[in-house]
Amino acid sequence: MSTQVEIKVYPNKLDKKLFENCTGVVGQTLDIWLKENVPSYDEREQPLFSAAVNSKYLPPSDWPTYIFKQGDNISLTVEAKDPATIAYAIIAIVAVGVAIYTANQIPDNYNSTTPDGSSIYDVNTQGNKPRLMGIIPEGAGRHLIYPDYLTMPRREYINNEQWLYLMLSVGSGEYEILPEEVFIANTPVKSYTGDVFYEIFGPGEDVSGHEGHRNVYTSSEVGSTSGSTGIELKGRVTSAGGSESSKYSYSFSAKEVVVHFEEYEPEVGKWKHKSHLPFALGEIIKVEGASNVENNGYYEIITKDIDGSELKKLDAQYQEDTTWTGFTPEANTYAKVYTEDGGGDGEFNGPFFAVPEGEVTDQLWLDFSLPQGLGELDDQGNFLTRSVNLVVEYRAEGALEWIQAPAISFSGKTNDQLGKTTPISLSEKIRPEVRVKRSTAANDDTRIYDDVYWTALKAELESATIYQGMTTLAVRIRGTNNLAGSAENKFNLIATRVLPAFENGAWSAPRPTTDIAPFFAHVIKSAGHADSKIGLDALEALHPIWQARGDEFNAVFDSESTMFEVIKRVLAVGFAEPTIDYGQITPVRDQKRTIYNHMYQPDNYIGMLKRSIKLIDDDEPDGIEVEYFSPITWKSETILCTLPGDLGINPEKVRAFGITSRDKAYQFGMRKRRTRRYRRTRFDFKTEMDALNSRYLDFCALADDIPGYEQSGTVVGYDGRSMYVDHIGLEWQSGQSHILAIRKPDGTLSGPYNASPGSANNEVIIDDDLDFTPVFDGSIEPPLYMFGINERWCNAVLIRDIKPSSTEQVSVTAELDDDRVYLDDDRLAPATTSTTIPDIYF
Repeated sequence: MSTQVEIKVYPNKLDKKLFENCTGVVGQTLDIWLKENVPSYDEREQPLFSAAVNSKYLPPSDWPTYIFKQGDNISLTVEAKDPATIAYAIIAIVAVGVAIYTANQIPDNYNSTTPDGSSIYDVNTQGNKPRLMGIIPEGAGRHLIYPDYLTMPRREYINNEQWLYLMLSVGSGEYEILPEEVFIANTPVKSYTGDVFYEIFGPGEDVSGHEGHRNVYTSSEVGSTSGSTGIELKGRVTSAGGSESSKYSYSFSAKEVVVHFEEYEPEVGKWKHKSHLPFALGEIIKVEGASNVENNGYYEIITKDIDGSELKKLDAQYQEDTTWTGFTPEANTYAKVYTEDGGGDGEFNGPFFAVPEGEVTDQLWLDFSLPQGLGELDDQGNFLTRSVNLVVEYRAEGALEWIQAPAISFSGKTNDQLGKTTPISLSEKIRPEVRVKRSTAANDDTRIYDDVYWTALKAELESATIYQGMTTLAVRIRGTNNLAGSAENKFNLIATRVLPAFENGAWSAPRPTTDIAPFFAHVIKSAGHADSKIGLDALEALHPIWQARGDEFNAVFDSESTMFEVIKRVLAVGFAEPTIDYGQITPVRDQKRTIYNHMYQPDNYIGMLKRSIKLIDDDEPDGIEVEYFSPITWKSETILCTLPGDLGINPEKVRAFGITSRDKAYQFGMRKRRTRRYRRTRFDFKTEMDALNSRYLDFCALADDIPGYEQSGTVVGYDGRSMYVDHIGLEWQSGQSHILAIRKPDGTLSGPYNASPGSANNEVIIDDDLDFTPVFDGSIEPPLYMFGINERWCNAVLIRDIKPSSTEQVSVTAELDDDRVYLDDDRLAPATTSTTIPDIYF
């Protein structure tokens, strides 16, 4: 009976067709098997892979105790820990260890089109706006920001001046904002002394001390948020020309009402005649102000006649009152008959709901405007004081009775426009209906200015007092001719992100920074990862390089993306890319190097080395046009990057997201142009497990199989600086300097050494002592070597892709490096190749 159990290792969770076969022994535990067969395995709180026995999940806590049984099928599956890793991670769990590699291209542009809802990068939509259900913009470095609305803009009259309140979100995280870098449109706020006031709140700070934090809903039935003429409040005309002109009076009898129209005739005196009730059949009316109060109420017109209109009585909810036997007879010149929501002379306007369905409030504001002022001219042309009174009533949704708010009164003697905001506090939270009427009689005398408009009905909804994790801005603006309407949606600022600084391999106190390293780490940690998931050693090595070069990342992320796409953009401005190496997200910079990491030659190839060269096509782009964001205009500009011989007629268009320097945009574009021109040779080869020593973008020495280039083989012995090789009769070329490179047991390259011939025909003398001790006892492979003249002893390549396909083979893709790629990395941009992109570009 077999004592082995089958273990399948799936390196890619998304592709179950790809797996590696391994075997365990009955009686083993998974923990023991891993420790014996995977030297780099270590116990983690969150393992890099999951285990299943006979398709049933085996929790990590059971790995040390579950014993393999006869017939068990064990599966190990790589489990990516974030959305980026699941798309990019490739793992090989083999007898010699675990390796994770990825190959990614630097993005040519940050979006194929302008991001939906972008408030920064589309010049046609720059402005403050609400982002309902949208992401909170994330700022990096120093950049222009149009803050988003947290509450809708609110206007209020204070002492006959209109003020605008804004509550805005600067972005996720903390920012430094200088007073001279806060603007309305293009004008600094400091130019509006006494008209604009703002306060910045850091993440988690209490904002309730600023009036602008209130979340106020403005009813669309009364007026819009930008203000409007509103609803005119008309008063009943009672007199004109110094005597009564005309009015209605009513007689109530049985179930009929008779309307009498009275008109003043100076020669004859008063006279009256009957007239039709001025409403349509079936219309619901309200009687108000009758002497016999039992006649007040709601009625429906069922017949109409000049001798009397028959009615039926209704309750407040407009159901028929079957107990009604008729009016108490009376003739009344003060009674009113009107449709309640008619808004006619002296009638209520409304009711209107103050909040949407499902919402409640206990605070109302009503705005009123007197566009012609308020007053009365006497015969000498002097303004006399005049007053106007308003009645406001409200009730809860579904309630029968109206509640009268405190009386509102206007008094003045001016023809300057007046405005007033009246707050009304309710005793409890309700969904209120509100109606307003003018109780002061109107007058058609042209010397009287007392027109009143109801311009807004506002109610406070639930208001946040703390915004966790974001910087906010509360603004109060006085409405003046200088500000006009631009203040509402053109408030912008330049902010610098505040993040922990990276110094000497550790994080220090937060401070404003435009550096690449802090934001790179912040993105990873904001996704829930700890420092242990970041390649801090590599970051420590690259951080001073970026700082010395002045490489910065200045951008605003205001559209959806993945963590891995974001960090690719962040690193791209520093000529770097992210890789995943042993569970850590590590930055790797494409830079000029002289020290080789590993060497590969025919002795550790499987099969032949394949070389492919991309030739220049006739329609190939002849330049790079880089679009970047100008820190002066805060609009997109372009710069053309060309090599000698390029006409720039058909350039490749690239967006340098995160670059706000013309010189840096030029360096970015020239690096791409030189890469396209000079990196055109690709090598593909296979090894056994040797290539798992290398990592993405490693600088390696690769032997060629073309005659006349390097020679390679095995070192069979050494004595001090004398190396003895298995190749008898090395080809020494007269007048040339020669190189010998030796492969260490870990695959790294020792040397290269300057070489000279020894006395024996297989002896090579090197110019320095070896930095390792070769072993020739057969316990490990003997060292390999590469030999040739100084100019072509190897192909200097960058590792671009490593794909383990089994326990026996690894496929490698490498790219021939060329020193000319790096020649413009520090060059300043020429003076005449920049263009501002017009608005229609987007």
